[in-house]
Amino acid sequence: MDTLKQRLLAATLALSSLAGCATVPRLQLCEAEVTPRKRSFPTPETWFALLLHGFDEKQGVAPRPSVDCSGAPVAWEEPAADECVEAGPQPMPLPPKERLTEEDLVLETIQANQRLAWIITRRFSNGEGLGPVAMVETTKRGFTVRALGSLRGMTQNARLRMEHVGNTDLLVAEGDACTQQEPVVCRRAARILPLRGGRFFSEAVSGADRTCLGAAWFPLSQEQVLELPNGWRRKFELTSTLTFGADAITIQEQVAVSDSDPKQPSIPERLFRRAQNERKLKVEDNVLEGTVPSLWIRMVGQQLAAGAKPLPDKPTVSQDEKATGYVKKPDALLKSDKVTAQDQP
Repeated sequence: MDTLKQRLLAATLALSSLAGCATVPRLQLCEAEVTPRKRSFPTPETWFALLLHGFDEKQGVAPRPSVDCSGAPVAWEEPAADECVEAGPQPMPLPPKERLTEEDLVLETIQANQRLAWIITRRFSNGEGLGPVAMVETTKRGFTVRALGSLRGMTQNARLRMEHVGNTDLLVAEGDACTQQEPVVCRRAARILPLRGGRFFSEAVSGADRTCLGAAWFPLSQEQVLELPNGWRRKFELTSTLTFGADAITIQEQVAVSDSDPKQPSIPERLFRRAQNERKLKVEDNVLEGTVPSLWIRMVGQQLAAGAKPLPDKPTVSQDEKATGYVKKPDALLKSDKVTAQDQP
């Protein structure tokens, strides 16, 4: 009996040891061994070589279309107008640069040995850029990628950070789009990418019934001018804030609407309406769940349905006036095809 007890105890200890070893290991998607100097003072080329498959450090170029270090294509798909209440931005891609430079790299330190790195391999007419984004850990031998994905976001004054909501880590990317004309006006926007299984996902926001409400794209400042059927102009101005709580993301939106007569430019704009709204965004295990569409799309959509026409936005620094923006006419909301943005040659 004592022998049996000893065997059972040994088996129990062995199982306990195995259970302790059965914890999920830290992901290691890509890694690079570098010299101690490069580890302490990495150059942009160090990051390009780490995150871009096939990057040529001497020439400063990567194969096109771009592929990240895990072998996944650098691609992005926005929710289309025919499947969502609010479509994502649909800008025109610009010709790719001949070589990558320091301007194409965004770095943020989140811990002593951990950074977020975004490489912009493609740019768009609305001021956005597309490229691989990664959480990188500095090790004794070099660098190890712990999380990886593709990010499309505004590139001017870009900032990256991590937030935690519910049981999910989130990548938050903010940046500006600035006009070319004087006075220069910069408008900021944020992207939210959940981190699931070591990958950053560009998920859309869904309603409780799983209908698509729109992209996880949040303008913090926005302006749109519409021409009304009577010839007057109605300007919509949005300001919004994102607050990350323990259980949900709170989105505070304020929209000011003013009217003007283009035939009488000397008369100041007249305030027509103010509105504000608070909506919640929950981060579930496999979906971003919202409550209602944005206040912006509801207010602008009412005017478009009544016959108003959007006037072209002021061109951004991309100098491409073909950007379509993301406020569309009601008929376009039904007829638009799904648009996939990929790092094309």
